[in-house]
Amino acid sequence: MISKDAFTKKVGENIKRLREERGLSQEELAHQAGLYRTYIGHLENARYSASAYVLYKLACVLKIKSSEFFNF
Repeated sequence: MISKDAFTKKVGENIKRLREERGLSQEELAHQAGLYRTYIGHLENARYSASAYVLYKLACVLKIKSSEFFNF
């Protein structure tokens, strides 16, 4: 089992990687998910930990299963 901080960092890295693979900016991802760009930045930099609902919203925009955020 990894620590909460390490978990949050890995999820953030995956959000960023998946976003970049789809050619989306933080602004575009945020807009499509109904979130603020700064919030996306905070998630990617592990300043905030995303709720299950936020991960669901991001997964819908990125067209992935939510579980892909946890591939590490």
